[in-house]
Amino acid sequence: MSREVVYDYDSKGDSLFIYCVEDYEYEVSFELDNDIILDIDSEGQPVAFEFLNASKIFNLDKGFFKNLAKISIRLIVTEKKIDLKVQLIVPVHNKTQIFGVNRIATNLNGIPAVESELVTVW
Repeated sequence: MSREVVYDYDSKGDSLFIYCVEDYEYEVSFELDNDIILDIDSEGQPVAFEFLNASKIFNLDKGFFKNLAKISIRLIVTEKKIDLKVQLIVPVHNKTQIFGVNRIATNLNGIPAVESELVTVW
């Protein structure tokens, strides 16, 4: 099942915040990487991601974050690892280009096992 997300981008702080549209009760945040933070709701589901230094993480000029055409996030958490795949589809010179991030991390924080897909719906 996929959940719909929206995003905010702060160009001064170079921070991209992607979060679920539906209401949720925030529970806890986990740092997956030096610059990637995952928020979990009270039911153990991923509900938000924050990418600090987003332009460096995605290798994308700050100006393009205001016009993202689509966001797709796939998160698989097991007892031992966290597998995160993010794609940003961006219109660049009348063409769409994909900028992505793939991160695999050890699940040191005991994040509950989950498989989730979060996407923008335009």
